[in-house]
Amino acid sequence: MQSYKIVNDPIYGFISVPRGIFMDILDHPWFQRLRRISQLGCSHLVYPGAVHTRFHHVMGAFHLMQKALQVLEAKGTDISEEEKKAACLAILLHDLGHGPFSHALEGHLLPFSHEEITYALIQELDKEMNGELEMALSICRGQHPRNFLNQLVASQLDMDRMDYLSRDSFYTGVAEGVISYDRITLMLNTHNDNLVLEEKGIYSLEKFLTARKLMYWQVYLHKTAMAAEKMLLSIIRRLKELIKTGHEPEICPLLADILKNGDLYKTDRNWISVFTKLDDINVLYSIKNLTQSKDKVCRELALRFLNRKLFKVQLVDEPICSERVLKAVEVTAEKLGLSKDEADFFVIHGSESNTAYRINRDEIHILKKDGSILPYSQFPNQIVSSGKVEKHYFMGIEYF
Repeated sequence: MQSYKIVNDPIYGFISVPRGIFMDILDHPWFQRLRRISQLGCSHLVYPGAVHTRFHHVMGAFHLMQKALQVLEAKGTDISEEEKKAACLAILLHDLGHGPFSHALEGHLLPFSHEEITYALIQELDKEMNGELEMALSICRGQHPRNFLNQLVASQLDMDRMDYLSRDSFYTGVAEGVISYDRITLMLNTHNDNLVLEEKGIYSLEKFLTARKLMYWQVYLHKTAMAAEKMLLSIIRRLKELIKTGHEPEICPLLADILKNGDLYKTDRNWISVFTKLDDINVLYSIKNLTQSKDKVCRELALRFLNRKLFKVQLVDEPICSERVLKAVEVTAEKLGLSKDEADFFVIHGSESNTAYRINRDEIHILKKDGSILPYSQFPNQIVSSGKVEKHYFMGIEYF
């Protein structure tokens, strides 16, 4: 029997997965759940090909981690077998805590970030696997004493970002997201146990940073995908309100449990057995049931979501004034025959922002040809801005 399993991937070709603990992780129900968690939330409603999952992504990031460690070793970085195993396990498990529709519902089902959920799940898995995930957990948390291992999992130049840009670009068909992941990987090095990029890889780095900036506004924060995600959130908010007032909407029992007890789960871990069974299918099943709901708000939102009759979105430079919001609520209430409180679920406003490159923490450091180290922000003739871009949105059943 081979000592590893081969997985065929459309981005990288063949991915080798060693047998033993790696296959134990892959075969675990909690990991298999990632096959049913969409990578890009509702983006498939804009880009029909974007139906890939968190499972696809973590497998790709795992492959890039293997390659990066090989490159660093070949350049003289001493990495023990235990450290290599832990780094690969960390990247394989780094998204284990994502819930249905990934970031779209994060923080709205449970009062935790997906990172906090990931750490909790790894701790539970570590008990099952006799402590073999202890170092992997420290790397996920950014607490390993050899910082380059932490940086390979989570930094401004990590295997996570390199895979999701490559993969999301491939599945959406958005060519602006294409990056030179192979060249960037070959240009990696370490200095005093910190991750650095050799100077000759600077143009590949700038293409990577530019691609991420473009992908945010063209894919991740696309206004139509945002509209679908806000509709999804409106459904969840309405369900919470109904459950709180004693109603029992006809939705998946797992989702009902989470919505009813989410805040209570702050103080115990009883949520783990429920959350690890929850995926996109449970939410979609619930939304399909809601198309027959007696509650007009749920029924209307569910029908619009399933049939892609999404909110109309306007992006503006300034915050939305309260008078405009109140007027939109009044018009919506009249058109749909709802009370103003009910119409509020159909009028959404807020803001989104993105920073292409952060200079206040996690700087990418360049290893110059003379052996000196320079943060990218101080590199001459840099083309990527570190400024924050913020956009305000206003959405509803029509343009107001």
